[in-house]
Amino acid sequence: MSAEVDLQKLCQDRPEEVIAALLDAEFFPAAIKTDIGYQRYGDDTCLGSITVGFLQDGDGLVEIDSQLDPDELTRIHRFRTFFGGGQSDRVRKALLILALAIQMDNDERPQLRDELLKNACTCPQPCVVHRKR
Repeated sequence: MSAEVDLQKLCQDRPEEVIAALLDAEFFPAAIKTDIGYQRYGDDTCLGSITVGFLQDGDGLVEIDSQLDPDELTRIHRFRTFFGGGQSDRVRKALLILALAIQMDNDERPQLRDELLKNACTCPQPCVVHRKR
């Protein structure tokens, strides 16, 4: 068996462990260029997209362009499975990995958002969201 087949089998048999190992490793794929955006439209509409990019210092950026779809009345971008008519199976899989990464970071390193927002608020009026002034 080739190493590629072994790796694919490992990914199929133990996806959580493979993803966790990847997320805990330091890496930057050579195919990814900095200072440009990688954009993909959702499978159901051409009115919105998700764009991901990286700065030269390695910081990751995400932009979600969400225009209201009059046929759907939503701003959600759907990346369907292959059987659901999906055209972006790798993006859908990357979103699964992103969801796991968010869950792992939330479990291991909860953010102190309320305190950060309260101290960083620059709203000119009393602010309900940031509870300041």
